Amino acid sequence: MRRRPKRRRALLPVAALLAFTQGIGPALAPSAKAANIQVDKSAGFNVTITDNVDLERDDQADSALILSPFVGINARGDGGRVNFAFDYRLTMDTILSKDTDINIRNDFIGFGRTELIEDMLFIDADGSASQPLIDPGGRTSGNSSSGRSNRTQVVSGSISPYLLNRFGRYAESELRYRYSYTFVGKNELGDSTTNYGLARLSTGPIFSRVRIDAIAEQEITESDNRTGDIDRSTYRLNGQYALFRQFFALGSVGYEQIDTNSLNDDPDGPIWYAGFLTRPGPRTELRFTYGERYGEPDINGSLSYRISPNLTFQAGYAHILETTQRQFSNFQLAVDDSGQLIDPITNLPVDITDPGFGLRTEAFIASRFQTSLVGNYDRNTLTLAGTSEKREYDIRPDESYLSARVGWTRRLSPQTSLFSGVGWRRTESDAATTATATTGTASGGLLGGTAIDADTFSARLALTHTLAKDVYGSVSLGRTQRVADDEDDEYTENSLTFGVRIVF
Repeated sequence: MRRRPKRRRALLPVAALLAFTQGIGPALAPSAKAANIQVDKSAGFNVTITDNVDLERDDQADSALILSPFVGINARGDGGRVNFAFDYRLTMDTILSKDTDINIRNDFIGFGRTELIEDMLFIDADGSASQPLIDPGGRTSGNSSSGRSNRTQVVSGSISPYLLNRFGRYAESELRYRYSYTFVGKNELGDSTTNYGLARLSTGPIFSRVRIDAIAEQEITESDNRTGDIDRSTYRLNGQYALFRQFFALGSVGYEQIDTNSLNDDPDGPIWYAGFLTRPGPRTELRFTYGERYGEPDINGSLSYRISPNLTFQAGYAHILETTQRQFSNFQLAVDDSGQLIDPITNLPVDITDPGFGLRTEAFIASRFQTSLVGNYDRNTLTLAGTSEKREYDIRPDESYLSARVGWTRRLSPQTSLFSGVGWRRTESDAATTATATTGTASGGLLGGTAIDADTFSARLALTHTLAKDVYGSVSLGRTQRVADDEDDEYTENSLTFGVRIVF
């Protein structure tokens, strides 16, 4: 792999997206009503009492009082040629315990799209800032102000100009370039950049029953740590054929070349899949493919089923080669009917404070399953969500992560809402490959310890009340408990938080 000199570390992605939204604001101003721009600013103060601020063993726990003033802004814009949505919140935690500590938290997530030349030239941009877990087995809490030493700041984003062209009704083409950047606050993990290019030629709408896509892709990811470098070239011919109404046969053949320092054998070779896409009714869509990629079976699928007007089930399974830094820069976002930023796979609101499953420097092959069941009723909202991810490494033990959560929100009155929820997280490592990981540590600069086998349980009860117009008060009670094979990894935390928020 090629080596590059160390890059300057900066918060470019978030700054770029903020500049993007500032730049498109004046363009939308003359037709603000048509553009449907909405900006909500907020400020508030939270006071948290916790009996284990550092998430240590029970006999070493320190209690603390945490003072957390914050400011935030949420913006949505939906115009004819410009669309954007972003949420930002700046929080300062002052932790009063045996020692006084101050932490600054930047939480940002958003995306934007602008049409520079009608139906031809576009630019997409997205960005995020969060504090995920450093280590997959790191200690977590339902209270985002506790256990801060287990997390680090991560800022990521991308900008992607692309050109679309139509050749009458016979063919369509796309030329796309995307630059992605991920900044990691912990120096040992390192930043990364990705340069991605795509060329696509597809059949046009005149071919009503068949669609063929010829695709060429080049992706180069460069990391401060050499185990995160990936150089990939992919060439594919995809096909879709309507066998009968709302049932399509899918197929693909191609070749892929991969060069990376973190796999013993680069998984070059032919790639293919076969499958189907069906929409048997207005409430159901199912896609499934089976093939071969990365030198092993390749299975991908998704299901969306609207059980009733108020209840929706979604699930997705993906098999992909990536790094954790690349995960941050390639996340997908959408906006639901209520204006919330959501994950389009689960259809759930994005929680930027979610700890995630840790950061790694090496590339891995991930098998990821996500599912959700969401019910929206007159006064009740019910959410069930689950995730399962298996990461296959060549230079460290394989790791598995499982999570599940259930949440229920009840509107007690027009001014008062009650939330209750429980969650579970499990981390596991494949001890059978420990010897391989040890060898990798000696020769390849492996960073981070092996993920521990542990279960973490959490529960939260919260009450929110409208105190006055645009003034909201809240109180929440939380508990987190970890059970692990090693007693030194176990801990318990109880927390009580009072808050007030003003929207203006």
